[in-house]
Amino acid sequence: MFDVILLFIIAFAGGIIAIIGFFVILGRRISEPKKALQQRIDNLEEEVWKLKNPKV
Repeated sequence: MFDVILLFIIAFAGGIIAIIGFFVILGRRISEPKKALQQRIDNLEEEVWKLKNPKV
């Protein structure tokens, strides 16, 4: 009986870890494009600032 309970606990813990890992990967995939877009916006803003202020 103890073996069955131990296997159940291990399987339950593995399931929890798998679910957490899934949500971590999903969160990274969602936030990654936003970071790239924000970097492009920052670069464009810097370029516009340089064009408006050529002497600085």
